Amino acid sequence: MTVARLLCALGVASLLASCASPPPPPALRIGLIGVFDGPARHSSGMPARLAARMAIDEINATGGALIDGVSHRLILIERETPNRPDAAAAAARALITLDSVDVLVGPQFSALAIAAGAVAEESQVPLVAPMASSPQVTTGRSYVMRLTFLDADQGEVLARYAFDSLGRRRTAALFPAASEHGRSMVERYGRTFTTRGGRMLAADTYHIDDTGDQAAQIQRLMREAPDAVLLPDLSLGDSSQVRLFREAGFRGPFLGSDAWDAIALRGRQDIDGSIIVGNWDGRSDREGVRTFRARWNARYLGERPRATGAATYDAIRLIARAAERARARSGMALATALRTGAPFDGAFASYRFDGSGDPIRGATLLEMDKDSLLFRGTLPTRH
Repeated sequence: MTVARLLCALGVASLLASCASPPPPPALRIGLIGVFDGPARHSSGMPARLAARMAIDEINATGGALIDGVSHRLILIERETPNRPDAAAAAARALITLDSVDVLVGPQFSALAIAAGAVAEESQVPLVAPMASSPQVTTGRSYVMRLTFLDADQGEVLARYAFDSLGRRRTAALFPAASEHGRSMVERYGRTFTTRGGRMLAADTYHIDDTGDQAAQIQRLMREAPDAVLLPDLSLGDSSQVRLFREAGFRGPFLGSDAWDAIALRGRQDIDGSIIVGNWDGRSDREGVRTFRARWNARYLGERPRATGAATYDAIRLIARAAERARARSGMALATALRTGAPFDGAFASYRFDGSGDPIRGATLLEMDKDSLLFRGTLPTRH
């Protein structure tokens, strides 16, 4: 056989071999952005990763997502990011341009989700931010949505509960001067509380880099004789505020937000009776929570389910549902389907969608009591 004939034969064989290889099955590619540095690894990054993998395995086990009549296998592509907005934006860009994902999930923190959302919006790739609560995450954006309530919504829920259920009529507030989260909560709380007939007596601020204990601000607030105190951004580092309020004679409840680390703060006698707003109560008897809890515990023995995991689990399932409705894997069709559709009873919450990037859902009210958190009710954040 001549060299020319040999090359021709090899070329035909190669062509036949390529024709015999089936094309890869259709896939819905989901990019997950998570923070795995420091404490966020255990409270945010790992729960999100584990929940995303669980949701995808469950959906693939039932045939994947049926998009335009064709079964699509869900594929998860993960990228870790430091807790910096620029890094989160770079991770989103890499997932879109290098990994060719159809949709993004995360990051969980608002500052990072704002930055990653800008990249998603520019690239016209839908992004679901499971835990980000800043209004800037979704404002003015058509491709970005969240699963939490807004920061300010927490203030409204707390005001309604303090006035209607606790019978409080005089509230003071203390929060970090640089905290937009705290400021928006206090403003919404004050408007709602006064509309109902209560009095917002005073609101004072402090600087987070101040090594003092805010005794001067607390004395000023106590001169107004409040029967409730709103501390939206209380942290372990600020917890001396609770002691100082008690020493100054305050006996009413403290009101807090989802920024509180209730697990770390509970067990302190001076904080008993505090009411906090939560995105999620993992002990709930609601069907969506029960199902998630049972599946999580069966798969991840000894790993406690967290709110971040429940929210990420819902995000994956909502994406699959929306892709089937939209008959599309990405783009505006998928973004629109994510923002609309029938109510969804998820692991994280029960949602309704009215076309915006912010769901209509409930907020959980929890009371801190000795070593436990007591469920006190669920109030809608938009009504």
